[in-house]
Amino acid sequence: MRTFFLEIYDRIYLLLNSSEFAKALLVVRLASWLISRFLIFLIIVLLKRADAGWWMRERFYARAMATNQNDKRWQKIQERLKLGDDANLKLAVIEADKLFDDILLRMAAPGRTMDERLEIFQPHELASVDLVREAHRTCGLIIRNPRMPISREEIEKAIAGYEAALRELEYLA
Repeated sequence: MRTFFLEIYDRIYLLLNSSEFAKALLVVRLASWLISRFLIFLIIVLLKRADAGWWMRERFYARAMATNQNDKRWQKIQERLKLGDDANLKLAVIEADKLFDDILLRMAAPGRTMDERLEIFQPHELASVDLVREAHRTCGLIIRNPRMPISREEIEKAIAGYEAALRELEYLA
């Protein structure tokens, strides 16, 4: 019995040390290297076509753009809110909408309109996406009918929705 196992061991040892096995192993290694490089190339191409890196750009720009530029624009919106007259309140909503849309454009969010760009977000990705959609509807009402009376509470709710989303995306400090 012991000789049987030793014989099997010797045959395996001779096979592994043979030049034919080394040649076959070289071919297998070369083929696996080529196949793995091809698959890596396909993964890169598919990720590029699917624009899978948009969230990385969003985070990069969030940190880069959370500077004085956005803070100054947001302070201007807050000043309009403090003024309290009807025209400044409506302008505050329009400017907040424009600020958020500019950020979506910088993130390279796909879509021709802000509504289309907001569709890429799911509530688990951006918890305040529904607030932004509602705020955008309020902005649309203001733009379509500037003389329409709108309460200060509705405007403050819209601004709060934009602020929540901007803070969540780290565009406001």
